[in-house]
Amino acid sequence: MRKMVVRFMAVIMTAVLFVPAGAREIEAEAAVRAVSVAGGTAHGLAAWSDGTVTGWGYNKFGQVGDGTTIDQYIPRKISGLTDIVQVAAGANNSFALSAAGEVWGWGSTYGTYTSLDPLSPVQRTRPFKLEGLQNVVSIVTNSYTGLAIKKDGTATMWYPSFESADNSPMRMIVRYLPLPGVSRIKSAVIAGNDALFLTGDGAVKQLSIYNSVYGRVRWASDPLTVNTLADSGIRQIAASGDNDAFLLRTDGQVLRWNRTLQTPSAVSGLGSSYKLQTGSNKLFVVKMNGTLWQWNYNAGGAAKPFQIPNAQSITEVWGTTGTFGFAQRKDGTLLGWGEGFYGGLATGSGTVTNDNTIAAVPVQQPLQYSVNGQAVDFYGTSAVVGGKLYVPYTSVFKALGVKANMSLSNPDPKYNNYRFTVWSFVYGDTTVHIKTTDPAQLFINGKKSGQAVTLHNYSDTTLFPLQQLAELLGIRVNWNPATGEVRLEG
Repeated sequence: MRKMVVRFMAVIMTAVLFVPAGAREIEAEAAVRAVSVAGGTAHGLAAWSDGTVTGWGYNKFGQVGDGTTIDQYIPRKISGLTDIVQVAAGANNSFALSAAGEVWGWGSTYGTYTSLDPLSPVQRTRPFKLEGLQNVVSIVTNSYTGLAIKKDGTATMWYPSFESADNSPMRMIVRYLPLPGVSRIKSAVIAGNDALFLTGDGAVKQLSIYNSVYGRVRWASDPLTVNTLADSGIRQIAASGDNDAFLLRTDGQVLRWNRTLQTPSAVSGLGSSYKLQTGSNKLFVVKMNGTLWQWNYNAGGAAKPFQIPNAQSITEVWGTTGTFGFAQRKDGTLLGWGEGFYGGLATGSGTVTNDNTIAAVPVQQPLQYSVNGQAVDFYGTSAVVGGKLYVPYTSVFKALGVKANMSLSNPDPKYNNYRFTVWSFVYGDTTVHIKTTDPAQLFINGKKSGQAVTLHNYSDTTLFPLQQLAELLGIRVNWNPATGEVRLEG
């Protein structure tokens, strides 16, 4: 009986905390799970068990993949990608691997701007295929350079090359370089200028992918030396593109390697480890008991591993090249945690988390809006703040028949004749004005209301409280946090 009560409570808590998309059944196991998660400097990606991909976070280079340069606080499904089994990210670039062994890329280096859309004049192109990669089973990147592991156990490096011919404009070409000398590869990481490979027999091999003499990536004509960092006994390797790499032994001991250490050395305080990943100067570890730990390994000799709050029953962990990470509970709930503004932006929680708090929070599932039964999509980001929905004025209001406008107030003598921005929403016989004083003032049909109203101003947009405005205008809103469906009826 006690186990049944605990199981039931786990389901209720998961629903309240916005479980990943697809959690529709009253059971502890999520219907659609994340199978691969990755992050760059301040954005996140997730591949799901139904083959779809979502992206969120900092998006100035189109790295989220939605075709815009608008920061997205809530994950958005990326169109054009199907049957995806893995995602990878680094800095402001993103990649995806399909079940067919094909690789797709987008972001700052692997995408271009287009001006075909008047609503988004700096729109980015969506993911495009890296034609030189086939029969791939896993990928890894440090941002610009990537490694693809093939079905035959070999590795191919890819990298961008900016070239011009016959005085034509410079353009980016993706170059591909097979890396000889290592076979039976299971996985790979990039640590600084080095590639590390975990082989099928538990050995770890290392080779340089950078020519420091000429200051460029490796060419096929460059001399190649393959070093052995471990002969056997390694079950996982991790790195985030900086100079450090970590090896997990089969006995649960974590080892650290870099060019200074030369030989992998044991990390104290991280025994009984089950899985590991990395962030920027951070090591993330899942222990055998399902707890999640972080070590800021370049924060000085006094820095010790510490446990991440709100992260128990963890079965999977994923790394990034930023100050944040992702993990998955046994019930399928996807969690994110991070440090600083960028880390808070990239957790996908629906808004920016507290800069001073490091605690795991559920990643918000995508939202699907419909107006009178018709799907509505829009460029701007939504947000979930304090359990409430916030949307930009260019979102659902036009489809509802609401006239939304921005104007300036008359000079206000209380504020040295300052003219405040005034937002108006007109629907039928009701007009709602919001004057952006501090705090904001709400007017209904010209009369000041006693209701408080909160707007959220983010880097790209001003967000409005959808449920509050809908109630004032007589519009019905039905939001199902468990599925992400938001139905509006005028």
